[in-house]
Formats: sequence, structure tokens, C-alpha cells
Amino acid sequence: MEIVPGIHEIDTIAARSYLVVGDHLTLIDTGMSGSSSKIRDYVKNIVKRDISDIKTIIITHHHFDHIGSLDKLKKLTKAKVAVHKDDADYISGEKSQEGPVFMKFMVKLFKIISRYKPVEPDIFLKDGDQMGEYQVIHTPGHTKGSICLYNPQNKTMFAGDNLKYVKGKIEGPGASLLPEPEKYKESMEKLVKLDIEVIFCGHTKPVTSHASEKLREYLKTL
Repeated sequence: MEIVPGIHEIDTIAARSYLVVGDHLTLIDTGMSGSSSKIRDYVKNIVKRDISDIKTIIITHHHFDHIGSLDKLKKLTKAKVAVHKDDADYISGEKSQEGPVFMKFMVKLFKIISRYKPVEPDIFLKDGDQMGEYQVIHTPGHTKGSICLYNPQNKTMFAGDNLKYVKGKIEGPGASLLPEPEKYKESMEKLVKLDIEVIFCGHTKPVTSHASEKLREYLKTL
């Protein structure tokens, strides 16, 4: 569905993908393996565009539930794949999953089940880069190369798995999913300086109003 003008949420498998609609389409995250057909059908039937209109795919972080359909979508769209340089080697397969043991196990299991094929990124992002109307904000903590994407014009932000919205409150990914908690806190301190109205989360419904205020309240809990 269209959450705010020009930004659509696609409830892909496991995680959520977002489509930014303009002269060209930008896809943010791809969901798990099996999500490509749902994204293709949404673009065709709801947005009334061709899948090849997706020119850029931005990955918020390298976890399998966000990159599972990346290989198929890159082939379908011929889009450029953009990811922070610190997560790029995980997507290309040059590095294996770091972090808690259960995450390593889940990634190995996922790769076996889905037959995930590594993808070589085209664009290596860093803090402060501009992708269209969105500023790249490097937010390590959940992964080394986690990013947010912030648009100061419409005050929207894509947060990936950095944030979730539950029962009217912003929460983090949980201690077991924060291998670098101190860096994560520093990342959140960067975000509270922004003027944000809407936050699009990786796994929950978005924060659609007063996002900055709710983010400040969350920071007090860290």
C-alpha cells in the first residue's frame, strides 16, 4: 500500500520492502527468497509500471531476510545494487555471517533452502552520500554496515532493522541482535538530531507521525 505520496510498502516474505516512485523506481530491501514475484506483481498491478523501471536497489543491511530475492530482482530489473561498503562483502559472499551463533546457523540454513546466490554490489555507500532525495546515514550496531535513508524534504526515513514500532512505541532490534551495542547507541544519537515525521521499519508497521519525538523517548531507554 502507499503509506505517504510516492512511497509504497510491500509486505514481502519475513521483512518489508519499500518502493520509492518517481521518474525511476527505487527499491529498498528485497525480502527473503520467493519475494521477487510479489514485488514484480505489485509494481505491475498497483503502481502500473514495468519491473525494469526499478533502476536502483538499496540494501539497508546484509541479513538474509533483506537480501534473499536480490539475485533474482537484479536479473529482472538490471538495477544497480547499492549497499554500505562495510556490508558489501557479506552480500558478495566474500565474508560469512558474523554475530550470535543462532544467526550464523540461520544464515547457513537459509542458503541451503533458498539456494541464495551472492550478488556483487554496484554502488558502495558511505555516510553522507546522497541517493536521489535521500541522505545515507551510517548506523552501525545491528550490522557493521547498517544504514538509514533520510529525506529532509518530506521528513521520511527508512530505518531497516535499526528500529521497530510496537504498541505505539519505538523499540530496537533487541540485545541478541546488537553485536555492537555502544555503536548502536551512537547511531541512534545521530538520528535524534534529525527532523523526522515518518519512519519506515524493516519488520513492523511504520511510525506515521511525530517520529522524532518518539525516537527521543526511545533513546532515553538505551
